[in-house]
Amino acid sequence: MSLIKGIAKGILSHFPYRYVNVGKEFYDWLNKFESMKGMTVDVIREHQFNSFVNMVKLAYEETDFYRKLYDDHGFHPSQLKDFSDIQRIPVINKAMVKESGLDILVSKYDPKRLSIGSTSGSTGSSLTIYANKKIDQREWAATCYLWSSVGYRPGDGRVELRGFFPGGEEYTMDHYHRVLRINVSQLTSNNLPKILQLIHDSGYEFIHGYPSSISLFSKLVLENNVVEQYTPRAILLASESLYGYQIDIIRKAFPNAKLHAHYGQSEKTVVAGWNGDSTAYNFLPLYGYVEFDKDTNAIIGTSFINDVMPLIRYELNDIASPVIPSPDEIAYLFPTIQSIDGRVGEIMYKPNGDMVSSALVAIAVRGTKTVTACKLIQHEYNEIEMLVESFQSEDEVMEELKLVMERLHSIFTESMLFTIRIVDHISRGASGKFKSVEVRIGREGDIA
Repeated sequence: MSLIKGIAKGILSHFPYRYVNVGKEFYDWLNKFESMKGMTVDVIREHQFNSFVNMVKLAYEETDFYRKLYDDHGFHPSQLKDFSDIQRIPVINKAMVKESGLDILVSKYDPKRLSIGSTSGSTGSSLTIYANKKIDQREWAATCYLWSSVGYRPGDGRVELRGFFPGGEEYTMDHYHRVLRINVSQLTSNNLPKILQLIHDSGYEFIHGYPSSISLFSKLVLENNVVEQYTPRAILLASESLYGYQIDIIRKAFPNAKLHAHYGQSEKTVVAGWNGDSTAYNFLPLYGYVEFDKDTNAIIGTSFINDVMPLIRYELNDIASPVIPSPDEIAYLFPTIQSIDGRVGEIMYKPNGDMVSSALVAIAVRGTKTVTACKLIQHEYNEIEMLVESFQSEDEVMEELKLVMERLHSIFTESMLFTIRIVDHISRGASGKFKSVEVRIGREGDIA
């Protein structure tokens, strides 16, 4: 950031949030989402289908990628008469989008004038994502709308435990965005009192971050017996798979805080979140259209907010549990699923070379009470190292892990050799994200 821009943001941070941080696009979409509460499901589905048709027409008429793809498959947007016709459209995936290059961008946009982001690369391949300020405003409107179920309002300050700190600082304060960012990699029992005082002085009532980072923060709070020193209004969980043991430790550390789990992606295709006291994920139907692969239950999404780089029937690889009825009080958010268990692309192996989805591994470690984080590192086809982060005694942890090991052996067979290491802390990546599965077969020398 330039010096002049930094000074300007410092001055603007003293103005009301709505006049400097967000614009008309944000409020137009926030109002659109709010209006669903007064609509019937049939009316919402009509709006949803119209948005789908408009996105398909835009993609066909304004991108080389979709025009060729649809022509090759004998599909034309005029064939879309109702939801059943969506099945005529071919499903795309990350590899296809990556190969398309700039041909997937809407022709009126100059790539040099667009913002560039990327997916995390957790499936082994990062994807470049193009957007602009309008798309960012729409995305933020959706996030604020979902967070409103636990009392968040645009402009409320939040404590953020996520992200990369290139300078290694313990924290940074961003007054312009109302965010106090804590460097989780630098968080210890020694500086915990200082961090808690900073949070108290900020007056911010919401914690936002990766489940692995917030569970580590929770662990320190419990270890140091400071549960009562900070009582957040709500905890906003995002960007990683969420496990039962993480929920358990967070609730112990912050017993009076509401929890909200958010599901989204860098691709911005579909979005979902918990609502109220429910721990089911409710999708936002005017943000995007969600489908589930009939064989794998992988999520397939169509974005309504990204009209720069359309993603239509895009396979995300995140695995959903079966659809359940949406609660009556929030029937305008649909479909509803109980959990999102992992990624198809995160693959481990049995000793005989058969592949195992990490979603099964995630299920195996559910329900533990003594574990704050768990990571499986596969060194060989028949050898897995299991790192267990806990602040409980080794006897307590090993006793609880007996059931986990039974589940893991049932998945990987009795021939798999497991080595368990109980540690105080499992390192997070440079971005602050936690990777629960790492396969090093054939590339041990490449990894420090």
